[in-house]
Amino acid sequence: MKKFFFSIVFLVHFYPCFSQKNINVKIDERIEAITIFYTLATRDTLDRKPTPSTYYRDFNNHFEKYKNHNTLNWYRNLSSWDSYDLSIIGLFLTDKYPFSLAIPYSDSQLRSVDMTTFLSKFNEFYKACDVESFITSHKNEYDRITAFAKKSIVESNILNDVKLFYNKPSDGEILIFADVLNNLGNNAIEIKDDKFKGKKIFKLAYLQDENITQTNDTEVKFVPLSNVVIHEISHLFVNDFIPKYKERLAKKKDLFLMTSKNEKLNENRWENELDELIVRVCVSKILGKKYGKERELKEVENQSKHFKYFEQLNSYFDNYIQNRNKYKNITSFYPELINFIESLK
Repeated sequence: MKKFFFSIVFLVHFYPCFSQKNINVKIDERIEAITIFYTLATRDTLDRKPTPSTYYRDFNNHFEKYKNHNTLNWYRNLSSWDSYDLSIIGLFLTDKYPFSLAIPYSDSQLRSVDMTTFLSKFNEFYKACDVESFITSHKNEYDRITAFAKKSIVESNILNDVKLFYNKPSDGEILIFADVLNNLGNNAIEIKDDKFKGKKIFKLAYLQDENITQTNDTEVKFVPLSNVVIHEISHLFVNDFIPKYKERLAKKKDLFLMTSKNEKLNENRWENELDELIVRVCVSKILGKKYGKERELKEVENQSKHFKYFEQLNSYFDNYIQNRNKYKNITSFYPELINFIESLK
């Protein structure tokens, strides 16, 4: 069965004053409920299962008898599936069952069917499989998980590292949704509604740590990966680069459509590819400054497997790093950056 896996880039005006009070980590019950549905429906087809933990053990114990519920089989038999970012649609819903849209939805996470059909099946699943009691019984654990995650971010000081690198005066709130059953990937989120105005939002997966042994007797200790947090926040700081120079950059778009393996990408991906290239180069520099040159070079090696010009752009960013008296912030470096990109062949 064909599955569609999409990543989203969120473009919002971001002026964060990075301090502990500006960071919130939550487990949203609506997101969790949809994650439960999606995990049960798809995990047998995926190589990466949820990260082992006591929470995953409880999940298995509770939902084992529902694993072939007719709503799950309905989703499995669709002609295409959604990606792991599907659970984001929970933020558009009412707080309580039966769920309906509380915020108009016009985004791209739900691609398999129309929203009315999906919510009808999801509401049936939610009630029949006793999702509410499972979530309610774990509220204290959710509080513990999110408090631990926030503490780990604050104590790592990575938010200040990001601020110093980009140096844009700002004010705002960072809202992170922890997704404990998601061992696949992270998502940035944009919702154009007053309820989320001024909030910079992303969902972080509980990715399995290959360096430690985790079992279903392991307590969830959600330590968001520093490179992931830096990456998602960095999108916010450079999201004005492409719009500012779009006409000039469009003339070089073919450069960004060719991967390191000389694979040609679809033309409509050039802006996303360029945005990702710039963000990931910035991440490599921030990681290098924080953890040392070896960590930066590891990032360069990894990212160069896809991005053809990653190494060249990474080296060029040394001009920004080494001349901060000249370049007070990332925006002041833009004229040099566009000139360099135009020189690429």
